[in-house]
Amino acid sequence: MTIQGYAKLAVFMGGVVGLGVELAAERLLAPAFGTTLDLWSIIIGLTFMALSAGYAIGGRIIDRRPTHRVVSVCLLVAGAWSLLIALLGRTIVDAIQELTFDFGGLRLGIFLSVLLLITVPPFVIGIITPASIRLVVPRVGAAGSSAGTIYALGTIGSLLGTFLPVIILIPRIGVRYTFLTMAVVGLGTAALGFIGLVRDPASELVTEAIEEPVGERVAR
Repeated sequence: MTIQGYAKLAVFMGGVVGLGVELAAERLLAPAFGTTLDLWSIIIGLTFMALSAGYAIGGRIIDRRPTHRVVSVCLLVAGAWSLLIALLGRTIVDAIQELTFDFGGLRLGIFLSVLLLITVPPFVIGIITPASIRLVVPRVGAAGSSAGTIYALGTIGSLLGTFLPVIILIPRIGVRYTFLTMAVVGLGTAALGFIGLVRDPASELVTEAIEEPVGERVAR
């Protein structure tokens, strides 16, 4: 798999994980805080805040270190955090609800729960988008079409992440296993970037040219 192909796959899977976590978060918090407009407003607001921070920081990171491993690490963190939510999310939410019941009230409880549990996946997934654009763009003249492709793939992944938990996963396997599914998607996609399956054809050509015997180059 080329770096460009992996970047496209990563941004698509990142969209799935990001929206999957966000939709499952509502069902995770609802037993403690109810299904209210405040709940959805805080989830959406903090998600966009985390995404914006990820976009800004991701652009700087990938400019300093233009490698697909940046994308892999982000997916690894998103997957591992989803696993953490699956295992400890309910306990943490109940503890926050108890803590804020007499101090701060409903909104503070929701805010703290979302801030501590839900903002990490969208933050690291936000990093993936500018990183993928940087890895996919072959030349300056193709920057527009490459960026459009990345945003389209991310949006399609987000659509899948919107419908998959609501229609299939949560009704059939529940909230915890929905988070586990998002963890598997994130960790599995991250693993591809660490096990040597992702290669840069341009780098391989340079390596071959360097390793080619001098005699053969002279003969040519």
